[in-house]
Amino acid sequence: MQRKLGWARKQRRAFTLVELLVVIAIIGILVGLLLPAVQAAREAARRMSCSNNVKQIGLAVANHESAYKRLPYAGQCGSTGSTTTPYMIHSTATLLLPYIEQQSVYNMFDFTTNSIAHYGASPSGTNFLTPSGCLIHRLAKGKAFDDPTHPSGQLAAQTQIPTYVCPSTPLDAGTRDPVNRLGGIDYMFVDLSDVDHRVGSPTYGTRTPGTDPQIAAMRVPGMLDCEGGKLASTIDGTSNTLLVIEDAGRANPVVQKFGALSARKTPVSTPAFPVNMMTGTNGRHMYAWADADANTNGYSGPSNAIGDRTAKINNYGNIVGGPPECLWSINNCGPNDEPFAFHGAGCNAGFGDGSVKFLSASTDGVILKWMVGRNDSQVYELPE
Repeated sequence: MQRKLGWARKQRRAFTLVELLVVIAIIGILVGLLLPAVQAAREAARRMSCSNNVKQIGLAVANHESAYKRLPYAGQCGSTGSTTTPYMIHSTATLLLPYIEQQSVYNMFDFTTNSIAHYGASPSGTNFLTPSGCLIHRLAKGKAFDDPTHPSGQLAAQTQIPTYVCPSTPLDAGTRDPVNRLGGIDYMFVDLSDVDHRVGSPTYGTRTPGTDPQIAAMRVPGMLDCEGGKLASTIDGTSNTLLVIEDAGRANPVVQKFGALSARKTPVSTPAFPVNMMTGTNGRHMYAWADADANTNGYSGPSNAIGDRTAKINNYGNIVGGPPECLWSINNCGPNDEPFAFHGAGCNAGFGDGSVKFLSASTDGVILKWMVGRNDSQVYELPE
């Protein structure tokens, strides 16, 4: 006879389909809430890393000044916005390599060759004009990185320098320059600013026209120059004067939406890295740290925009590649020789004393001009 169990066997009840769908929906909502927080945390970390890069660059400038009793020169000497701008052979970033633990890369460049004789340059005012159409500064020395007679300089220029790249920039080494794989740079030293500060002027807050009779008075010099300036030359105070700022996202012209163009020319007539810029194959690589044209630029605002030309941080940055009125492939639009970053609300800026501050995208463009000027007697304290 079958024995009866003294207890009732409990049956396990499975999830119903409705309950399962509810659980999945709740998990989906939680993941949806969590992802933005994770992304925000990651961007905060990238922004902090970018800020540290700016810090290291500022300290490198100070160490250079301590070693040589002068600041590193600006590769681009007083940008005029035309082919009358003189250049040094090497970029500022190249001069700073020993101070960011890149001495071996620095040693691969030529700093001693008589540039004027080597490139067959002829006198042009106080400087010298090469057959390629590049105006080189009278104090320039060495061979350019894209000189075919200088292969070690080419290899050095292809080195990816982490300190010169902001991790928030949506480009890696391969996508930034898929043609030559030159090392990129997301920062620029501000050589000068020619933003119109005359209240009531029809061009107030934008670039002062070159035909304006007061253009010289509208230009204020930045901390670096090509004449061997010193920290003591910054009369407004190093803590108040902007030295370097983000200019992130520049790339080889073949890169869609990010490709940058330049009308400037290399001193080399037949460069090792020919690039079809606006002037043909001997154009500048204004996205590469080794090119003097990429390191030092003027701050003037989107002067070639069809629409608003007001100088500001992250100009026309709301659409990747820029809107039709100011495409990023056009000089001074978006990440092209102007303060620009991919942090959304602003960009990192380094000052002459080595400090780093995050400048809001809403910073007044004229005030930013006064931050650039080293001796304009206009001093602004930024909120911490």
